[in-house]
Amino acid sequence: MKNFPKAGLLIVTLVIPALIFVMLRLFATNHYDLPYFNPQVGGDGKVVIVNGDTVFQKRETLQLASGDYKLGNEISVISFLPKDCSDTCKLVLSNLKRIYDMRSEANSLIIKTLSEDSVLTSSAYPDELGKEGWGTLRVTNTEAGNILNVESASWKGKAELYPIESRLVLIDGNGYTRGFYDGADPEEIDRLMAEVKILNYENKASANP
Repeated sequence: MKNFPKAGLLIVTLVIPALIFVMLRLFATNHYDLPYFNPQVGGDGKVVIVNGDTVFQKRETLQLASGDYKLGNEISVISFLPKDCSDTCKLVLSNLKRIYDMRSEANSLIIKTLSEDSVLTSSAYPDELGKEGWGTLRVTNTEAGNILNVESASWKGKAELYPIESRLVLIDGNGYTRGFYDGADPEEIDRLMAEVKILNYENKASANP
């Protein structure tokens, strides 16, 4: 008789959560669809439409003067680190550290930091910068601006509300741009982290239909 309470507790702690997970996988739907940015523009200057749908640019490679760098199938967060790292720049790096820590639950997540400086040595920089999962690429200021640029008309103004040193870009595993964020704003970082989780969930769902 004494084993019944233990058996009941085991059912509550193991079986019920498993059933809930199965039900969610079977019946839950994702009602939060991330937008796409940077549509393709044809030779006539108009956005390319195919079968009624807008065609968006795919960025599978970062083309730089220093070489071409493939993004692979990872979820990529792109940032910029200027030569002179101001207080805003240091805040962005601190927030990027928060995003980097998500790799424990989203192992397909990588950070690519574009930098004008080939030697990134400063006590103000996170130790993780330049390590696995947080790569650095040497760029010119112009190249960084082109990579971090937003080409969707409805977002033209918003991207200019904050400087390039605090601008972050989210690219999904298929090479599509899915978001722009102010890396110095904690609420924007929370939004970015939530949207990374959504993309990570979608990746897992597509890999295990």
